[in-house]
This record gives sequence, structure tokens and C-alpha cells, in this order.
Amino acid sequence: MGGIGRDLARKAQVLGMKVVYHNRRRLSEEEERGVGEGVRYVGWEELLEGSDVLSLNLPLNEGTRKIIGRREFGGMRKGVVIVNTARGGVMDEGALVEALDSGQVGSCGLDVYEEEPKVHPGLINNPSVMLLPHMGTWTVEVRFLVRSPALPMSTFAIYASEELRGMRELRD
Repeated sequence: MGGIGRDLARKAQVLGMKVVYHNRRRLSEEEERGVGEGVRYVGWEELLEGSDVLSLNLPLNEGTRKIIGRREFGGMRKGVVIVNTARGGVMDEGALVEALDSGQVGSCGLDVYEEEPKVHPGLINNPSVMLLPHMGTWTVEVRFLVRSPALPMSTFAIYASEELRGMRELRD
């Protein structure tokens, strides 16, 4: 469980949720206790079968591409809530639409899409789906870095507009 998973686990526990996780490597007992009381490592199948809410927080690579598809949706609890804020390619969106239409998946929240910027048409008007722009850059550090190059120009624009205002006043 990486940093994002640990942060999410802490937030879920505040809401009274029991946290189980699956990862390439199990955390040490000390690391698990650091995340919160009762955090438990489970196998992949147990994670899918036993979760009421499944949050995907994993990298996209050849081993994780479409790791969630028809077979995996079929093995989940009926009405499961899926949250994918990882990468769009980790989930087969066509299979997700089928699972939503059948009621196997009760609802889902996505801020990443399999073929970004294209969104599967079966997700767009589905009332059980929450679609958002990617929140992966929603950190203080990234927002500062994105704005930093614009700061000198912003300062110049403010300075210039003050100068222009003064020139207009002189002219009038």
C-alpha cells in the first residue's frame, strides 16, 4: 500500500469503514498499525469478493492494464461501489458499463478514463456514475509549480495596468 492508499485508508477509517488491501507487497505489521487499527492484507480474490467499496490506487503497466474486467466484476459483491482515481486503463470501461447496467456495480466515481480524453458513452448519462476531471494534480506542490511560471507575468500585468490607469488619468 503506497502513500495514496495509506492516506485513503486513514480517511475511510474516520468514516467507520473497515480497511482491507491488496498490494504487490504486504506491509509489515508495524506499517499496517501505522495506517490504522484493523488494517488487513487480503488476497486479490478476497478483496474483490468481500469489498463493499473498491478504490483503485495502482500504477498502469502491462501487469495492471484492464486488471478489472468482466470476470472481476462478476466476482464482486452485487451493488459494489467502484472508485478509480488511478489510471483509466486499469479498468475495462465496456465491462464497467455492463456491470452498472446489470446492477452488479451499484455506482462508480471516476476521474480517469480508459481512452482519455474520450469517455465511454455508457458512462456519460448514467445516473449511477460520477465523472470528474483528474484530481491527481490537486496538490499544493503541483498547484504552486503550475502557477509559478505565470507569477512574473501576473506581476507585470498588475504593474502595467496600474501604470496605464495613471496614464489615462493624466490624459483625461
